[in-house]
Amino acid sequence: MDINFEEEFSKDIDDKEFGIWLQNGIDRGWVSKPFCYTHEGDPYMTDEEMQEWEDGGDPCFFTVKVLDI
Repeated sequence: MDINFEEEFSKDIDDKEFGIWLQNGIDRGWVSKPFCYTHEGDPYMTDEEMQEWEDGGDPCFFTVKVLDI
């Protein structure tokens, strides 16, 4: 099995860069911490969004909500 070390190293760098980018957004209040929208609900939901959620279902997926633009 051949391993492309350049590709693997690039993925590691991208993962680290994404973590830095995400933490910066959280620290500045631009985005929420990641949460499971299906199982934890959306702690930032408006009443209108909550009603829409109660009217139907959705698959499990992790979410980051933009809080400030």
